Amino acid sequence: MNSPGKSGDHLRFHALDGLRATMMLLGLVLHAACNYQDSPPSAVWSFRDEETSSFFTLLVLFIHAWRMPIFMLLAGFFSALLVDRRGQDSFLGNRMSRLALPLILFLPLILPLTTSGFAFAVSQMPVEGFGGFFQKSSGRWSDLFPTNTIHMWFIYYLVLYCSLAYLWIHGSTLLLPQKIRNLPRRCIEILMRWPGGTLLLSIPLILFLKESAGLLSTGTGIIPESSSFFSYGFLYFCGWALWNQRQLLERLRSWPTTLLSLGLTGILFLPWLEFFLHAVGLPAGALIQSLQELAGVEQFEGSTIQWIGATLSALLMWNAIWGFMGLFQLTADRNIPLIRYIVDGSYWVYLVHLPFCIWIPGLLFDLDLGSAGAFWKFFITLLATTIIGFVSYEWCVRNSPIGEILNGRRWPRALGRALRNRPLVEVENHSSG
Repeated sequence: MNSPGKSGDHLRFHALDGLRATMMLLGLVLHAACNYQDSPPSAVWSFRDEETSSFFTLLVLFIHAWRMPIFMLLAGFFSALLVDRRGQDSFLGNRMSRLALPLILFLPLILPLTTSGFAFAVSQMPVEGFGGFFQKSSGRWSDLFPTNTIHMWFIYYLVLYCSLAYLWIHGSTLLLPQKIRNLPRRCIEILMRWPGGTLLLSIPLILFLKESAGLLSTGTGIIPESSSFFSYGFLYFCGWALWNQRQLLERLRSWPTTLLSLGLTGILFLPWLEFFLHAVGLPAGALIQSLQELAGVEQFEGSTIQWIGATLSALLMWNAIWGFMGLFQLTADRNIPLIRYIVDGSYWVYLVHLPFCIWIPGLLFDLDLGSAGAFWKFFITLLATTIIGFVSYEWCVRNSPIGEILNGRRWPRALGRALRNRPLVEVENHSSG
């Protein structure tokens, strides 16, 4: 095992690296699936293919329920790792170069490609999609550059979290005694060690997500969406605290515990979905009706539905966090060259994938692929986007200045070696970040 070790230990956390990359790349799955949902177009995703399936609606909601909570907790973990290994000042410089700089460089390039892609795709629809800035363009150049962070919103959030963490570290060091400034982190650490701590760790998330019945909004504006910003910020802080209790990672290395957590993630999703859908206006399902009968009421109040939905969502998130961390601890906690390459390339692939996830479905709109057309088009979109992403990473990024920004240094091209699962370089000793 890649033992967590002591402060200063420069071993990689291969399992958590792999999990972080997986959560990032699941964004490709989610965004490709958005085109084939059987729900109406929305402000978030205004295009729908003529061939749709409820499977993709459920897939999008299921992945969305836990993907970014896991990612944000891991981001906090690796932020604390950087502070411990490189110091406070180096931490901020590293985060600005790896987060703020890519955001500044790539958002102006990816944004017009994405907005024009939505304008093209929506124009293929017999009835125009509706929603925010992803409507048809009116022909003005400014329409290509709305005030929006699109899929890079999480980078923007992380820049803010890292900046706030840096200010807290320096400010609290000057103004507060050590015991006081460490108190919030110590409380989280104690809850993580305690067997029932997950229930208490769910309370802040329940409070933040009550108004949306547990749905994490995607805050793509310059002013962060409050419920998601505080929810993800709390998880980022929990990940930071986990670094100081990283010996707990060994506890997750248990198949029974992992399968239980993953099973509960799936089980909790179904009742949460029913309460969420009822909160947004759909009729009560069988579970809610049964609970209403049991409680002796004709209909639950809206606030009750919201509280229950938020509670189920928070418990789902924490079970997904522990379950997926356990799964990767058990299966990927070693240096596997193919996974190492995917980890290295995942940042670039995620940054550039969104235009392809809308242009390709727009081009496929009139293609008749039979009764399973939605599934075939989804597969074509996902496969083409993934191939374009990793091939461009290999030939244009990995051994270039862009690769140095995204990966911390330039690495020799190694796609062929990765596909054969051979060492990517002669000596692999670069550290996480």
